[in-house]
Amino acid sequence: MGKKKPDIYSVEIHGTKDLEKVDIGNEKENYKDLKEGKKNGKKTEDLKKELDLDDHKLSSEELEEKYGSSILKGLTSARAAEILARDGPNALTPPKTTPEIIKFLKQMVGGFSILLWIGAILCWIAFGILTVQNKSGALNQLYLGVVLALVVILTGMFAYYQEAKSTNIMASFKKMIPQQALVLRDSEKKEIS
Repeated sequence: MGKKKPDIYSVEIHGTKDLEKVDIGNEKENYKDLKEGKKNGKKTEDLKKELDLDDHKLSSEELEEKYGSSILKGLTSARAAEILARDGPNALTPPKTTPEIIKFLKQMVGGFSILLWIGAILCWIAFGILTVQNKSGALNQLYLGVVLALVVILTGMFAYYQEAKSTNIMASFKKMIPQQALVLRDSEKKEIS
């Protein structure tokens, strides 16, 4: 008779520093050399060590020992509370959002639009010069400048609308992601958020 495998839906695994308290109080001092562009071998090696993950090479028993958990029983409530207090909630910080007016202005002056603005300004300057000299065709320069400006404004508005629409669609995808996880706590399946 084969051994029946338990029905496990998820196992909480945290970073490589679960059992080791990390001093983050002096962050500026720890990364000072990197910010200044100096190459300090020891600090670079320390940073590389943080990226060396070998959890996939460990056996189940070694993983249980490393993370203070059990595959069959899960974390104890006390251990989960300790990890939550030490590391905080397991959540991504949202990226900084760009104000809408900045997005709109980027559409108005970005890429090819800046060339059209320059063309419109040159047309208006030519209109001013031709008007002062009382030459015919001055109004043509004014009309051309206005048309160029209208083209830039209308295409900028359309591009901003398209960008806003795609941003809203991407934001709606976040609502589809479940906000709960099924975990093992004290040998019981629990749903946490």
